[in-house]
Amino acid sequence: MRIFAAVVPPAEIGMALTDRLSPLDIPGRLTPPEKRHLTLRFVGAADDVDLDRWMAALDSNPLGEAFRLGLGAIGAFPRAGKATVLWVGVAAGAAPLIELAERVEECAVMAGLGTEDRPFRPHLTLSRIRPPRDVRPLTGAVLDDLAWRVDEIGLFRSHLDGGGARYEMLETFPLVA
Repeated sequence: MRIFAAVVPPAEIGMALTDRLSPLDIPGRLTPPEKRHLTLRFVGAADDVDLDRWMAALDSNPLGEAFRLGLGAIGAFPRAGKATVLWVGVAAGAAPLIELAERVEECAVMAGLGTEDRPFRPHLTLSRIRPPRDVRPLTGAVLDDLAWRVDEIGLFRSHLDGGGARYEMLETFPLVA
């Protein structure tokens, strides 16, 4: 199975984000509101033992305090001139989100899941673009009035099928109120 830990925006933020994006010409396959999240740590192949160890580590180690998170500007991977992913970054709450990702990473390492090779880049994926496109006119647009209180993280299983990935929430882990 493929598992990951993430922060999920509440439904009202998802709807507001959809409203804000609707006048923009977003290329590619849009991420449905119910699938939008900010990945803290992704694990490729994992078995039930890996999952149990990671859940135990997340459950027994403090993840930090709840915080306010606000979305920021639109960006692209690998670069705006030839983008394959369009995303929105984090403006408010970036520092506590990075600290949270570090704690989640420590728990993954404790569970024997190895270390993440790539640096953490907080973002929420808006669309996947195939073939790559120039999205420079979209990058930099700011969505800074969309914010919420992060008081838990979710652990998910990703199911791949013909319609793309389907996410199953396995467990939530609270942050300190």
